[in-house]
Amino acid sequence: METLKLSPEKLLDIAQYAFVRMDGAWFLALAKKHGVQAAWEMDVEAWSQFSYVFGKYLRKNVIPEPVWPGGFLGALEILSEVLGIAGRSVEVNDGVIVVRVTDCQTQKAIAKAGVADCGIVTVQTYEGLARGLFGEDAVVEVRHTKNLNRGDGVCEVVVRSTQSS
Repeated sequence: METLKLSPEKLLDIAQYAFVRMDGAWFLALAKKHGVQAAWEMDVEAWSQFSYVFGKYLRKNVIPEPVWPGGFLGALEILSEVLGIAGRSVEVNDGVIVVRVTDCQTQKAIAKAGVADCGIVTVQTYEGLARGLFGEDAVVEVRHTKNLNRGDGVCEVVVRSTQSS
């Protein structure tokens, strides 16, 4: 049997596809068995825990001494790459981060399924990422101000640290 030799870029592409689809399959299976509301509650909890652990991993292995806002921006860049968020722009003014997304694999999958909206999970994910990266007591204010799934031309998330890091 011949072994496939895939490039790192192709493996990342496959991993992005698999991660987003597994997240969606998990959500849909839970919604089918326990209802959409229960699936939403569990999805928020899962993303809160995942992003916290992911932030801790990044602090230990990639960004050992994160400082606001650069450390968070680096972590967000990595998370966006993992999730296949291609159409993204970031602005930073006085420590406030504004993220705008026009091309997101998760958003496309959610829109196709027609059962959910990623806004709540986005807020929880950014908060968890900050806690994992900067410590359990880190607090960020996250507002999802625009949403592709609600007809806006962009998803927009505003992130502000409420303490110095």
